Amino acid sequence: MSENGGVRMLEADFFEVSDEFVNLANDMMDEWAQPMLSAAIMHAAARFNAFNYVSQNTRDEPGKVVEFLTAQYRQMLEEAIRDMAGERATG
Repeated sequence: MSENGGVRMLEADFFEVSDEFVNLANDMMDEWAQPMLSAAIMHAAARFNAFNYVSQNTRDEPGKVVEFLTAQYRQMLEEAIRDMAGERATG
């Protein structure tokens, strides 16, 4: 369990919330092109993360926050690609 803005977050909760965003995007594919949805999700994440940074009144330099978040995104993206590539190879 980790602390996040004073709220305790379980790993299962994290993945449940994440899956809700993925399910919403999947539902939207009937109306919108997949590349546009992908770009819109990244834009929404950037806007929400900027809001989160500003609302926390942090003393962290914006550049450090950007470095941290982009490193986290890279790690999550690389893991997702490995997982999906593995599923395709075995499926």
